[in-house]
Amino acid sequence: MISSHDTTTEEYIEVIHALEKENKVARVKDIADRRGVTRSSVSLVMNQLVKKELVSHEQYGHVTLTTLGRQLAKDLEKTHRIIKDWLVNILDVEPEKAEQEACKLEHIISRESLNSMANFLNFIKKCPHNWQIIFTHFKNCGQYGNGVLGCNDCLNKHHPSFKDRQVDEHFTG
Repeated sequence: MISSHDTTTEEYIEVIHALEKENKVARVKDIADRRGVTRSSVSLVMNQLVKKELVSHEQYGHVTLTTLGRQLAKDLEKTHRIIKDWLVNILDVEPEKAEQEACKLEHIISRESLNSMANFLNFIKKCPHNWQIIFTHFKNCGQYGNGVLGCNDCLNKHHPSFKDRQVDEHFTG
């Protein structure tokens, strides 16, 4: 987990941030509706978030993110975006599934893993070599991707210089 906060705290911060973006304010009722919990449950969590200095909330008033809360929300958004980008653009996961998975993974991924993902994504986007060829091979691969080509088919089709070379497909898998 990148932040020092628990998953529940992070999820509430995300909901409050989304509500502020949509409605300019977050209300306990709206937070409860979005989270599928009671208003009293939200009030208890709001008290904890106030103590952590992540939100401001007067009883019966609006909930607003503090500077610290806003920074956490931005960090979570960035983490989510990197993970989803990785899942969609590197692993070829369907965007809807990647969205769901990113929502879960953003709360448990380490800073090191996230940085590695981000660095690799930046490398792929900025590198002058055509990395799309690797992704095309991956997608067409019957063993690792969604395609029907075996390793020997791929070698013969895409790498004619290896025409006589046979790959032990059991060994490579």
